[in-house]
Order: sequence, then structure tokens, then C-alpha cells
Amino acid sequence: MIEIRLGSVADADAIARVRRQSWFAAYEGIIAAPIVDRVTAVGSRATAPPPYRRTLVAVGGDHPAVVGYASFGPERTVPTAFPAQPPPDNGRPAPAAPAARPAAASRTRAARRAPASHLTPAGRAGRVGELYALYVTPAWWSTGTGRALMGSVLAALEAERYRRVVLWVLADNARARRFYERAGFAADGGTNILTGLGGVLELRYTRTF
Repeated sequence: MIEIRLGSVADADAIARVRRQSWFAAYEGIIAAPIVDRVTAVGSRATAPPPYRRTLVAVGGDHPAVVGYASFGPERTVPTAFPAQPPPDNGRPAPAAPAARPAAASRTRAARRAPASHLTPAGRAGRVGELYALYVTPAWWSTGTGRALMGSVLAALEAERYRRVVLWVLADNARARRFYERAGFAADGGTNILTGLGGVLELRYTRTF
């Protein structure tokens, strides 16, 4: 059985392990291994995430452990290059929030407090959300874990009255693209080159509610 719950600061190391394992498996032949090793290095940064970013974790196994996670929030501006180190909020969940969903107005206020360069106007206004990351440890691929995380993310964004949600996926990551397409996303023509990851191309996918 898979449990989806809010991530907490206590989950940070487990999330970092999931991210590292899934990057090596998912991006083999797409991103050079030394780059993956550098970008997913555990403990490179421990900066607190921005207030608008939320993280869900998937817990499973006979001895329950974090086997996947997803982070999401308002739409961000497009990065032009992947930094030499993981971004400050990458893989670092926000402290656990109350069980009740935050009101849309509260969520929008948090977004509006973010630096203007971090979020798009539609993100700051609470119209367009973004799935920032969704990773599952390879041993738990094809178990429904990814679908459970995706369903929880979409339910949260829809409840908060977002009209649309976007995500970015590597063009050569066929497995991930099939997964997102089954979840109702489609490429909308947006592209970006991640120079810090060896010049790989990523595509923007969109889904409306």
C-alpha cells in the first residue's frame, strides 16, 4: 500500500536519495553520469525552500520508507541554464503544513511575496500552477506510486482554483513523456535548453482543469 502525505524537513535526506537514484536510472544515455553525480550530490545545499513550494512524499514497503516525491506550486519563470549546484529548493521539502488545504487567497499571497524574477505573472496571480518535480525510486517504478503522487498534486492544484498546470520534461525521456501524456498533459510548443546539463532539450507540457 502507498501512502501520500505532506513532506517534512525530516524527509529531506530520503527525498535526496530518491532523486539521486531516479536521476541515474531515468537519465542514463540522456545526461552524462558525471553531470548527474554532481547535480544530485547529497548535502550540497540545505537552504530553505521558497514559501510557495510544497512537497508530497509517497511512503511504502514492509518497513515504510519514502519511495517517491512530488513538488509543486505556482508557475516559475523558465531557467536558462541548470546551475552548477542544485537550486536552493531542490529536493528540500517545506515543513509540514496543517492537514487542511490552504485557502487560495493565502496561497496567492505567498506567491506574490516571491521575487518577481522567480514566478511568471500567471503563477503569481494563482492562475497557472507547475509540477516542479516528480520522482520515484526505480525499484518502485510501475507500481502506481507515480500515478498516486500525480493524482494528489492535481487534486491540490484544482482545489486551489488553478486553471492550468505546466511541467517541463526532457525531450529524450520517452518514459516520462508517456507518463505525463497518460495524466492528461500535452506538449504545448514551449522549449528550453539546459546548458548546465550538457545542452539537453526540455519540453513544456500543459494540462487544463
